[in-house]
Amino acid sequence: MKKAFLLLLTALTTSLSFGQKTESILALNANLFSFQGYSAEKSSQINLSTDGSTGYTNNPFGGQNGVSYGASYQIQRISRRNFIAGISVGYENLRSKTTLNAVNGYNTQTGTYQDAASGQTYLSSNQLNAFPYVGYRIGLQQVSVDLTAGLDVGYLLSSKEIGKATGANGKTYSTSIDRTGLKTDVRPRGQITVFYKRVGAYTSYAYGLSNYKSGWVGGRNECNSSVIRFGVLYKIKGK
Repeated sequence: MKKAFLLLLTALTTSLSFGQKTESILALNANLFSFQGYSAEKSSQINLSTDGSTGYTNNPFGGQNGVSYGASYQIQRISRRNFIAGISVGYENLRSKTTLNAVNGYNTQTGTYQDAASGQTYLSSNQLNAFPYVGYRIGLQQVSVDLTAGLDVGYLLSSKEIGKATGANGKTYSTSIDRTGLKTDVRPRGQITVFYKRVGAYTSYAYGLSNYKSGWVGGRNECNSSVIRFGVLYKIKGK
């Protein structure tokens, strides 16, 4: 992966050196984020402490898409032959979702118990993201289509589990746990962008190569990120 990243940066630098047109672009995006792999689950339970005052989600790495958002700035060069090289940098909040169906606790009189419940837990991660890419532009007069691919490199600033469920007895349970662990996530990414003059829209998909449960003890720990993005763009430089 390190070799592939260096090759991408080399191609990017070479293309930028001989590019003929520069475009500066601002972008806003909405994300559908989830975890994939053996350890990602679409449902889980809240485990309460012995005194019932605190709790945590048994598996917060949700296999369901959570809606999140981001903003970025990108600069790219277009060569005479319509080849593209660029880089996008920005901030994103990524949230996965898991459904809560039970609460596990302990009672000094009856021992362990399980209470049926309904709710959800979101694993919310804040990250800085860089996306170096190369691609090709198909121009149709005032409309252009950019086909690009590269590597998302996400640096995680923080990650927090936020859960809430209502038990069959009407009682509300909640969790708020720091889950910051993995710091860097590398994701191959493909993207399609359509521009009309200065305004554009894009969709992309990226799948993470980093295992969020690396180093966890017990069982089979495989958990990777999956990001679907939908965004709007505006060229502040270039036409």
